[in-house]
Amino acid sequence: MEELINVLQEFGFEILLTVILPFVAQALIALTKKWLNDIKQNQPDLSWFLENAVEIAVRAAEQTHAKELFEEKKQYAFNVAQAYLNEHGWDEVDVLVLEAAIEAEVLKQFPK
Repeated sequence: MEELINVLQEFGFEILLTVILPFVAQALIALTKKWLNDIKQNQPDLSWFLENAVEIAVRAAEQTHAKELFEEKKQYAFNVAQAYLNEHGWDEVDVLVLEAAIEAEVLKQFPK
């Protein structure tokens, strides 16, 4: 019986990775695009700084010694982007928007 439970758990995890996760990723990408388009329309100056900040931040994070540590690189990219935006007077950028923009830039620079 325990063996059957283990097989079902593995199968359920496989379904999660192959079926459900791609839909979640698609939804996140669509939401990110909407946020970025809203920013472009309502705050074009912020849009330019945000795009530059995340591009620089993702490249910088990729060059760190944390080659295999995704979470450390993500946090590093976030910190770099936030510092860049703060330096240019955009310290009110929503954390979720910044994180989503970084994720979008990672997909842009490193398509799967």
